[in-house]
Amino acid sequence: MVNPLWTFDRKRTKSSMGVVGVDEAGRGCLAGPVVAGAVLLPASFFKSAANRRACVSINDSKQVKEVLREELFELILDRGEKNELFWASGEASVEEIEAENIVGATCLAMGRAMEQVANQSNGLWKPKAKTEDNLFNSKLETENNWIVSVDGRFMKRLPFQHEGMIKGDTFSLAIAMGSLVAKVTRDRKMKELDGEFPLYDFSSNKGYGSPKHLSALESIGPSIHHRPRFLRKILCSPKEEDGKIVDLQSQLSFS
Repeated sequence: MVNPLWTFDRKRTKSSMGVVGVDEAGRGCLAGPVVAGAVLLPASFFKSAANRRACVSINDSKQVKEVLREELFELILDRGEKNELFWASGEASVEEIEAENIVGATCLAMGRAMEQVANQSNGLWKPKAKTEDNLFNSKLETENNWIVSVDGRFMKRLPFQHEGMIKGDTFSLAIAMGSLVAKVTRDRKMKELDGEFPLYDFSSNKGYGSPKHLSALESIGPSIHHRPRFLRKILCSPKEEDGKIVDLQSQLSFS
């Protein structure tokens, strides 16, 4: 069985030198950094039957359980050690989320991941700065070049040339790999924070607004790892209705 995500990107490399896929994790969380993953798949990657078989289970990180995500992440690491592909992660801090808002911070994290994966590739690919011609254009010429795809809409504040691909992590192998890198990297960070702040249950909720997390916010307030921009409406609004905690996550600000 051939993974359709493999087939999608393999076809795209027939007119390009390869594909770079970028995705993020933690954009909607109440706490912790936003993390981006970037994976570079050269055209030669798709000429290996071993790589094709290894990638059969690669999918959007949201579509696979945690145990499988860890296994797929290790697969990416293994292929990276063999120089079959190149990968990197980048992050933006809570302070940067507060200063730049979540969209700006996401672009910071993505840009850092792209720069890092370019360094990892030893000059095989370098991100190109946007020009006036492509500043608002999500469709780029790819002949004899690299295809750079970001999950979701075109990111105006991302300084490098790219195309936006809605639900790209369900179509593109490179983007799906980027989503796995971002998700696993961020989850591990949140598990580390759980050891320091166990009452918020970060190990389980990864910073999202679970009932236990919201209950801790109500009783002890936020930690230094919480996002002030996301908590303003929550901490200024009624916490309970009929003895039950309101679904506070629905009140998040994504401005």
